[in-house]
Amino acid sequence: MLAFVALFQAAGRVDAAAGGAAVPAAHELSERRVLYEGEEGASCANFLTGSLAWQRRGGDWRDARGKLHGDAPFAEEAPGTRATMWDVTGLVRQWADAGVSRASFFLRSVSGPGFAIFLSREAKSPADWPMLVLELADGRRELLKPVADTHLDCSTYRSLGRSETLTVFGTVPALLQFQLPAKLSGSRVKRAQLVLSSASAPGGGAMRIGVFEIAVPAFPAPPVSPGLAADYPADKGIESHPDVVFAAGFDEWLRWRWAWAKDSAGEFDVVGDDSVRHFEPLVGSALRVNVKKGDNLGVDLRLLLKDHGGEPDELYFRYYLRLGDDWDPTVEAGKMPGLAGTYGTAGWGGRRSDGTNGWSLRGSFGRAFASDHPLHGLTQLGTYAYHADMTSAYGETWIWPGALLQRNRWYSIEQQVRLNKPGAADGLFRVWVDGRLLLERQQIRMRTVDRLHIESAWLNVFHGGVARSPYDQHLYIDNVVVARRYIGPLAAKPGGAAGAGK
Repeated sequence: MLAFVALFQAAGRVDAAAGGAAVPAAHELSERRVLYEGEEGASCANFLTGSLAWQRRGGDWRDARGKLHGDAPFAEEAPGTRATMWDVTGLVRQWADAGVSRASFFLRSVSGPGFAIFLSREAKSPADWPMLVLELADGRRELLKPVADTHLDCSTYRSLGRSETLTVFGTVPALLQFQLPAKLSGSRVKRAQLVLSSASAPGGGAMRIGVFEIAVPAFPAPPVSPGLAADYPADKGIESHPDVVFAAGFDEWLRWRWAWAKDSAGEFDVVGDDSVRHFEPLVGSALRVNVKKGDNLGVDLRLLLKDHGGEPDELYFRYYLRLGDDWDPTVEAGKMPGLAGTYGTAGWGGRRSDGTNGWSLRGSFGRAFASDHPLHGLTQLGTYAYHADMTSAYGETWIWPGALLQRNRWYSIEQQVRLNKPGAADGLFRVWVDGRLLLERQQIRMRTVDRLHIESAWLNVFHGGVARSPYDQHLYIDNVVVARRYIGPLAAKPGGAAGAGK
């Protein structure tokens, strides 16, 4: 199948093979988990809205015993009329000895009714901002201002980080984060106090507020799962596997034009070199997709499964994706490849699925993160789902946790769909990125009738929504495989090293 394998072996180029690093490296994503006050910041449901969810609504914390959602505060006080001070020496020493660079406080009501409203770092006067006061063993005192603060109110889905006040009452906590001095050790900390100024006198009862540590959620880092591709370096000969329905690279362009729907559309071509955009091949040539300035459609290609042994009820679809150097969707989110059964009737473009008329589980890409966002420069992937239980005319976005892609790197993207039995909610959807399982959704319903199946592998890239791309944006696709069992990422050539995408 792949006539270019000899070239591949000579070059020794496998940019995102089994065993490669996560996307990006787990430690890099971990360092980006900082409290953010903007529109996509901390909210009732999310630590970073659209990318990293809390384990439970209303936020996560650890107590003085190290227990998640525990009840033992590191310190507690009744809110004062003008200000409130908590002695957090033990907690700050603990952080300093552990090499923690950011002090992350979670303030919540621990007893009694009432409410307290404090001034945040958005208050007009810096003298009113929250403060972490460190008295050091050498006699010096450091007054630290927060780098971020907010409160979590589950009566709204919005981030409240730009508010001039911080509220604590009932199940509404306040969160604050401070940057600790470099090379701070616990023995250097003589005393540490957290100080908040009151915006108004507390009321409603004798509430006491406890100090806890924010339990920042982690991005998933599951192990790499090799699949059937592990036995076929560079996918050479993978089409001969009995469970493979279709496989090809873009060196065989005529085969692609024959295999995929003839009414394809978009701005795409095949390239082996595109150095102006820092393109490096995965294996031979790749499909280059351009979302043109002033346009929405990048590519629309469909592999109709009726032409490849029939329409199944379960399928795996793997492709390699590389975001170009000019990829930057600052205006709106959009769609990526996935599996579908639209039958020209429903499951896309506001044509709501009802279980009888069609469905789709295309991939999606998120709008670019703001320049001050901790995930700036990465692209969040997800699924844009039209399913039988949807409540809107338009699709739902299911975020792939940890699927945050850098530009100029190859990634293995694999999706599994198992349709539900009509009358049952037993459908299954899974996603792997670089061989790591990042999303599994069970008990989903795509259909209520048995005439709907998996009609196509839909190679679709679409900007929006409605808004058009403000400039040309490129991405690259290669090594597409459709199979009846898990495929997994590319295997390295014999003796070669597997690694993260270049």
